[in-house]
Amino acid sequence: MTLRIRDIRVKNKELSIFIDESGDFGEIKERPAYYLVTLVFHNQDNGIEEQVAKLEESVHGSGFDVEYIHTGPVIRREEIFFKYSIDERRKLLYKMLNFVNKCPISYLTVIVDRKEAADKIALSGKLAKAINRSLIEHLKFFSTFEKVIVYYDNGQVELGAIINAVFSIQFSNVEFRKAEPQKYRLLQAADFICSMELLKIKQDENRLSKSEKQFFYKPQELKKTFLKSIEKKKF
Repeated sequence: MTLRIRDIRVKNKELSIFIDESGDFGEIKERPAYYLVTLVFHNQDNGIEEQVAKLEESVHGSGFDVEYIHTGPVIRREEIFFKYSIDERRKLLYKMLNFVNKCPISYLTVIVDRKEAADKIALSGKLAKAINRSLIEHLKFFSTFEKVIVYYDNGQVELGAIINAVFSIQFSNVEFRKAEPQKYRLLQAADFICSMELLKIKQDENRLSKSEKQFFYKPQELKKTFLKSIEKKKF
């Protein structure tokens, strides 16, 4: 039988999915509270070597001695970022924003309100259903790839188990890799986007922290420069 041209489907080779979360499975210490999981999608046929190289050059060229642009600590002046001024830290976050904008990636974020999931079991169930539902909604897209590779740092064992179970059910061509954010800029991009999604919720609810207000001190900067920009990458 001769195949017609329209019957021939050329599959993309590999889809990489980088995952980061905000929240934890512990007892809720304050309300409102949310658990967010961000999945960043990258078709490996579209290289990002140039974007990574430019980010590396820009970061080190500006005098920063950091491997991991960890968004939350950058804003709150924690960890290694304590030694940098607010203007320096703002400059660093703008570099990550520019990197995300330039990269051929897309993302989706799953959000669970902890009012509906007060304990570990309830939260696990809610997350599994939400992630599974998001994957099913985009099965046509996933089916265009020969292989799906999921990168997660296993920062939270419960989430790692959920990711493994849900993706294994939906895909026969999936592979899981434990990855360190220091080695993968797209894991840092997932962290950045997840942090921005949480900031959007907090801004909408008028409860940004003191450090967050100090960091994004320009009027409408968070909404118009950061949130509006990454919105264009949403899957």
